[in-house]
Amino acid sequence: PAYWLASAHEAARLNPAFALADEVRAPMERGLIDFVEGRIQRDFWSPRKDLEMRKLAAIEALARYGKAQARMLDSITIAPQQWPTHAVIDWMSVLQRLQGVPQRSERLAQAQQILRSRLNYQGSQLVFTTEQDDDWWWLMQGGDLNSARLLLAVIDNPAWQGDIARLANGFMARQQNGAWRTTTANLWGGLALARFSAAFEAAPVAGTTQAALGADTAKVDWAQVKRAKVLKKSIKKSAP
Repeated sequence: PAYWLASAHEAARLNPAFALADEVRAPMERGLIDFVEGRIQRDFWSPRKDLEMRKLAAIEALARYGKAQARMLDSITIAPQQWPTHAVIDWMSVLQRLQGVPQRSERLAQAQQILRSRLNYQGSQLVFTTEQDDDWWWLMQGGDLNSARLLLAVIDNPAWQGDIARLANGFMARQQNGAWRTTTANLWGGLALARFSAAFEAAPVAGTTQAALGADTAKVDWAQVKRAKVLKKSIKKSAP
């Protein structure tokens, strides 16, 4: 439920049509609240202890809808320097949305500093210095998804505006054969790039580009360029 609530909330910021209906959202919220507060227990095998990370993800999802409370964090040992990157991103998101957390400003600054310290660029590609330890595959977490979620988490933050373009380029450079490694990364990646485009590419392209090769020249007026349209072909089913 935390995954569905968070991704639906992010999608609805782009288009309200993606918002979950109340009758769908409310049971998931109640279930996550019961899980965080210990009334529901989900114990299953995992390579590492992950209960606190799962609770933090649940609180992050609830905070998006105004359903989280600061006291919910009491069951979690707050140690972001020891957490995988996806949990630090969750923690930063919680602090951005949830009032009443003790030392909120200081902890938010610490979370952002931890994330900055883990950023590394190999050529144009964004990687994390903790990339190997961040591969929590059983929770669908990893470097590609962390890159997308970090971009979404800081895209409106004035302190990160000088980094946004490089984060976006570095995230796109992680693709292999035109896609990221997991379904979750592709979902959040699409959301992240759509938000980036809406925030920084809303103005229409203008100006001209001119190229020359020997005596041959070519010129493009970008204001006259039309977006390509996808042709839809009807598919007729053959008779059985």
